[in-house]
Amino acid sequence: MLENNQVVESQHLNLDYSFQGLTLEDIRAFAAKKLPDNFDELRLQLLKGEFVNQTENKCVTHTLCRSFHSVVRAGNGKNRFNEIVRLLRSGKWLGATGKPITDVVNIGVGGSDLGSMMSSFALKEFADDASLHNLKVHFVSSMDGGQLYAVLPIVDPETTLFIIASKSFTTTDTFANVNTVKSWIEHTLSEDQWLTRHVIGVSANNQGMTDFGIPPAQQLSFGDTVGGRYSIWSAIGLPIALTIGSHQFGRMLDGAQQMDEHFAYLPLEQNIPMLMAVIGAYNRESRQINNLAILPYDGRLRYMPSYLQQLDMESNGKQTNFRNEPIDYPTGPIIWGGFGPNGQHAFFQHLHQGYDEFTADFIAILHRNAPGFDFGVQTSLREQQRLAVANCLAHRRLMWFGDAQPEDPRHHYRGQRPNNLIFMDELTPTSFGALLAAYEHKVFTQGLMWQINSFDQPGVELGKKVAVDILAAIDHIDIDGQPEGTFDASTDHIIRRM
Repeated sequence: MLENNQVVESQHLNLDYSFQGLTLEDIRAFAAKKLPDNFDELRLQLLKGEFVNQTENKCVTHTLCRSFHSVVRAGNGKNRFNEIVRLLRSGKWLGATGKPITDVVNIGVGGSDLGSMMSSFALKEFADDASLHNLKVHFVSSMDGGQLYAVLPIVDPETTLFIIASKSFTTTDTFANVNTVKSWIEHTLSEDQWLTRHVIGVSANNQGMTDFGIPPAQQLSFGDTVGGRYSIWSAIGLPIALTIGSHQFGRMLDGAQQMDEHFAYLPLEQNIPMLMAVIGAYNRESRQINNLAILPYDGRLRYMPSYLQQLDMESNGKQTNFRNEPIDYPTGPIIWGGFGPNGQHAFFQHLHQGYDEFTADFIAILHRNAPGFDFGVQTSLREQQRLAVANCLAHRRLMWFGDAQPEDPRHHYRGQRPNNLIFMDELTPTSFGALLAAYEHKVFTQGLMWQINSFDQPGVELGKKVAVDILAAIDHIDIDGQPEGTFDASTDHIIRRM
C-alpha cells in the first residue's frame, strides 16, 4: 500500500481512493462504528458457504461455485458442463437434421442474462484457440420480444441451440420468449426434435426442466442457495464458457477465488472490497450522497454499470433490517453510469457543473494487447488505450480538485466530487473475475453495516402479481369494451385501448 497516495494493490486489482478526502484514520473510525463486532466471523461464513439468508433460511453458496471443487471446475470432458462446451465449440454438436450448431441463443433475464452477457462481451478476445468452429452466442432477455425480433432473422432453426436459463424455471419474461421460439421452429422442426437436439436447460429446478421435456443430459443445474445476481460463477455462466472456452472461464473463476482470499484475511487498510464498502457507506451516510456513477474507461466493460446496478440495488435497496423491522436510515445508493469516453460527450457536463452531488468509481485498464492484428494496428490500439487512460485520469482529477476561474463563472469546475479509481494493468479473465468478486464483497459488507439482508429481493413481487391481474383484464375485455377488473381510471383507459 502506498500510504501517501492512498493506493491499495493486490495481485490483479488495485484501488486508489486518494480523491475521497478521507484519511485512513477517518475510514478506520467509521468502520469501527459501523461494522458488526463479529464481521471477521461473518465474512468467513460467506466464503465457506455457511452465511444464512434469513428470509429463506438457506445458506448463501455462490462463492463455492468458484472453488476448485465446484461442478464447473472439473477437468475437461469429466463433467456435463465441460462436455457441452467442448461439443458446441468444436462443431461436433449436431442439430436434428445433422448440421453443426453454429449459433447459441441464451434466453434469460436478470441474473440469468446480465452477468453472462457482460462477461462474454468483455472477454471474447480471450477465446481459446482450440476451436476453429465459429460459434456465435446471442442474448435475449426482454419480455416484449424486441431482442428476439432482432435475433431470429439472423439464425437458422436447424443450426441454432437455445439455452433456457432460469433459476426457478418459471420466469414469465423468459417463457414468453421461449413460447415465441417454439412457434418459430415449428415449420422446420418438430417439438421433439427441438427439445432433444436444440435446447439446454440451466436451472435450480430440475423437475421443471424435466417436465418441460429437456433430456437429462441437456440439463445443467445449480443450487437454489445461489442467488440469481450472484450466479455467474455457476452453470448460468455457460454462455461465457461457450464464448471463451472452459479453460478461460476457469481463469475467471480463479481471479474471483483469489479475491475471496484477499477479502477473507487482509486487514481493512489492505482490503480492497472492505475499503470500497466503508468509503461508500461513509459517502451515503455522512455526506448524504445518494448515488454512485460507474465509469469504465475500456469499451470491453461497457455493460458493467448495468450489471453492478442489479448486483447492488437489488441486494441493498431495502426498507427493513434482517429482522424484518422497518428502518429509517439510508441503505444502498442508486447505481448508474456508462462507458466513460462516451459519457464525456453526454452526461459529464452535469457531473462537472451540475447541481447534484454524486460519487464515482472510475475503472481503468492501463495496458492493452491486441492479439489477431498486425504490429501497426496493435501499436495504434495501444495508443488509443493510453488516450482513454489519460482522459480517465483527467476527469477524475477535475471532479475532485475542480478548476476555479472566478472571472468567468461559466468555466468554473466546482470539484469536491469524491471518487475512486479502480484499475488493473491488463484486462484478463483472471483480473476480470477479481473485479466482479470485489464488488460482490463490497455489497455484502455494506449489507452488514446497514443490518439488512443482501440476499433477498421482495421489492418486485407485488408488481409481478399486479401484472398478472392486468394481463387477465386485457385478455378478457367484455362486449362493452370494459375490462373485467377495475384498477384506476388511467390503467383502465390503457387496457381498453389494448
